[in-house]
Amino acid sequence: MLKIMGRFSASALKPSSLCNKFMHFRNMKMRIMSVTQLNCSLRNYSSPPGDVKSLHSVINPHISRIRNIGIMAHIDAGKTTTTERMLYYSGYIRTLGDVDDGDTVTDFMAQERERGITIQSAAVTFDWKDYRINLIDTPGHVDFTVEVERCLRVLDGAVAVFDASAGVEAQTLTVWRQADKYQIPRICFLNKMDKNRASFTYAVESIKQKLKTKPLLLQLPIGEAKTFRGLVDVVTKEQITWKPTSDLDDGKNFERKLLLETDDPNLFQEVQDARNTLIEQLQSAIRRITLAQKAVPVLCGSALKNKGVQPLLDAITLYLPAPNERSHEFLQWYKDDLCALAFKVLHDKCRGPLVFVRVYSGSLKPQSAVYNINKSCTERMSRLLLPFADQQIEIPSLMPGNIALTVGLKQSATGDTIVSSKASAVAAARRAGRDAGEKKRSVSGVDSLLLAGVEIPEPVFFCTIEPPSMARQQDLDNALSCLQREDPSLKVKPDPDTGQTILCGMGELHIEIIHDRIKREYGIETYLGPLQIAYRETILNAAQAIDILDKTVGDKRHCVTAEVEVRPRSGEGATTKPIISYAENVSEVLPKELQGAVENGITNSCIQGPLLGFPVQDIDVTVQSLTVHPDTSHTMVSACVSRCMQKALKKAGIQILEPLMNLEITVSEDHLSAALADLAQRRGNIQEIQSRQDNRVVVAAVPLAEMMGYSTVLRSLTSGSATFTLELASYKALSSQEQSALLQRRMGTL
Repeated sequence: MLKIMGRFSASALKPSSLCNKFMHFRNMKMRIMSVTQLNCSLRNYSSPPGDVKSLHSVINPHISRIRNIGIMAHIDAGKTTTTERMLYYSGYIRTLGDVDDGDTVTDFMAQERERGITIQSAAVTFDWKDYRINLIDTPGHVDFTVEVERCLRVLDGAVAVFDASAGVEAQTLTVWRQADKYQIPRICFLNKMDKNRASFTYAVESIKQKLKTKPLLLQLPIGEAKTFRGLVDVVTKEQITWKPTSDLDDGKNFERKLLLETDDPNLFQEVQDARNTLIEQLQSAIRRITLAQKAVPVLCGSALKNKGVQPLLDAITLYLPAPNERSHEFLQWYKDDLCALAFKVLHDKCRGPLVFVRVYSGSLKPQSAVYNINKSCTERMSRLLLPFADQQIEIPSLMPGNIALTVGLKQSATGDTIVSSKASAVAAARRAGRDAGEKKRSVSGVDSLLLAGVEIPEPVFFCTIEPPSMARQQDLDNALSCLQREDPSLKVKPDPDTGQTILCGMGELHIEIIHDRIKREYGIETYLGPLQIAYRETILNAAQAIDILDKTVGDKRHCVTAEVEVRPRSGEGATTKPIISYAENVSEVLPKELQGAVENGITNSCIQGPLLGFPVQDIDVTVQSLTVHPDTSHTMVSACVSRCMQKALKKAGIQILEPLMNLEITVSEDHLSAALADLAQRRGNIQEIQSRQDNRVVVAAVPLAEMMGYSTVLRSLTSGSATFTLELASYKALSSQEQSALLQRRMGTL
């Protein structure tokens, strides 16, 4: 993040656009310093078309003029390039950045610029034709799926970008399902129409078949691949063609004119047919169909060649919803009180944690106290900042429908609900309770009816991480604490046997990026142990165990006798959370205050299984009996139950489960047999082989343990021409031979 050095008041600003403010700062030669990269140069900001009438409308436009959107896609489909062109044509920047050159606005992390991929979602605010667009550019790599999820959670609409030569790819399916989960209306942009083997028809058909949705063809391309030069608006029957005036064509020079039959009879007939089909499909406004998610508008272009982005911006304002067009049931409980969701955290070395919030109702102002329902605490927010990728501008207030950064929230994290006060939360709970026919509803139940957070999948890789010396251990702990708050998919835990710090992540790239950030941002040269697979444990049989704890501490005697039964649970939906029940004789006499201690002991025993210390999944637990001495502390009750659980799990017999991955390889016909032969050696199960233009797409299920270093091998086998994606599918039981071999390897390394 960039820090603007210096303060200014609203009254000191002239009523001009936000981008003009940045030019004002630049002309004054105000010093801007990057937290992540001190030598980051200033960008060449400009101003968007159209004057804004007042400062209030600049900061808080009418809610109907706001569009909160995300750009989502498979890796390398052109998300960041499309975003860069949007910023250029809106007037936010004067020069076009390039992913390959590492100078785009939203890919500002050093790792992103070096690798040419998006790792961390970036928010940027700009204006387009009297509309305020709050845009978030999301990652496309599967290791950063959680980053996409938490951003989609607060958005009202999305643009799905496709490579027109590839159609729907593996990660496209993942992000599409995430958007379905939050019921987000979408627009499809078929990018790279100028690319070799680009096919509009193929891409549309893959959307229809793989995404199971109805495409509304709002545009048709004029030419494909090398002949692509423009598009036809099916609704208005206008053809839009780009005519370069120089080798450095920026795409601003284009012509709109009505398509006539004499221009191109075949294209004219295609447009007529598409228009007739479109009208038949709709029978109502395209916007209403889109918002109802009954269909998705499809547009096309080439962001890299600066074609089709302006019509895409128009479509965003025309067809995607304003914040007040999205229904949120919880808003009725709050009326006009503040209700906001914290959805992302960044750390600034000077200002501390910066928390992204989306305001749903009420308003936020600097120097105000807010109440965090999830953490049950009151915090003071000192400042409000409008995000511009790695730069921000201070603002005096934030109204409903907007997204901004807050400074001063020390406890808030991803998924936390922010309200104006504890009293406001209680009042909302009472209103909800009355509507539900209840007389009272406790504050502890408020979070169940308000803003849900995001689901964080369990990590699949782990390794040890050590500081260069014990003197830097505290610095490393602080760095990991900050990174965990930023990235909820990163897990850090101590090894109970060695005391070493264990780093758990979503993939090889994820852990590599974390390691690199610790070095660059926190100045710590850490050492990583070998990368290992995060297995799971489960039980084979039902078993019972009894444990007695009798211990005197000071003048108090702590005495507990517990008996539990564990059983394997069958069915879909694997989970590491045990299902807990109580025998009738226990449930009748067990005080509620002890129930939490019992369940805490059961849950803790499932975090590390008895065989190799991996999480235990898919078990049912019944507390058969529990006897507790009156002076016994809850901690001792938990300890006894946990020890009893470990005994029962060992008696039940432990089965090791390994992560099974969905693998998708895109490979040419020439290298297909080599790729298949290699998969056979990796215990891969080929599910299908699809055709994608001149390439083949191999869909397979492969154990994660067999995929270590796969990118290097595949590159060698295919002369660097193949690509692949890997995504967690499920956990599968190891055979007895494989489990024995794993135990021998693990015991040999301990």
